[in-house]
Amino acid sequence: MRGVIVGKVRVSTSVLRRITTRAGLLLTAAVAVAGCTSLTLTPVEPTPRTQSGVVRASVITPAPSVPGNPEVGRGYFGSKGCTGCHTLTGFTGASGVEGPTLTNMSLRPTIAGESIQNTPENLTRWIQDPQSLKPGTRMPTLGLTQQEARDLAAFLYSQPYNPTR
Repeated sequence: MRGVIVGKVRVSTSVLRRITTRAGLLLTAAVAVAGCTSLTLTPVEPTPRTQSGVVRASVITPAPSVPGNPEVGRGYFGSKGCTGCHTLTGFTGASGVEGPTLTNMSLRPTIAGESIQNTPENLTRWIQDPQSLKPGTRMPTLGLTQQEARDLAAFLYSQPYNPTR
């Protein structure tokens, strides 16, 4: 919806058009009734939607110098079962508690219970074959290709650059 924020209320463009035709009268009356002494209008960008009207996820800002496609990795995070074991703030359904929270995990110095240095390469290897890095870990092998693991790692590494709103 394109429009403005009036105080804390979103007003759509179509409503604004009607207001401007009946304009000052309605807006001035509303402001006077509310007891406002000043009014600030803040532009609002439209909510991104697909052709079917479904809200589209926002574009991800990638982490600098991290290989892989974080957009594709976001899809893998939801489709490969990660949400069943891990929590990731801002990712709907990612509220698992079996594994560690992955919110801003790229800021941690280590992964896998503090036994492996946290680098994009090591995270990719960990996602692809955790048993090879830490035998006996509860992290399952997901059957991802190296590129899929790289994309998933790029998504996780992008999190500090894409704070939830």
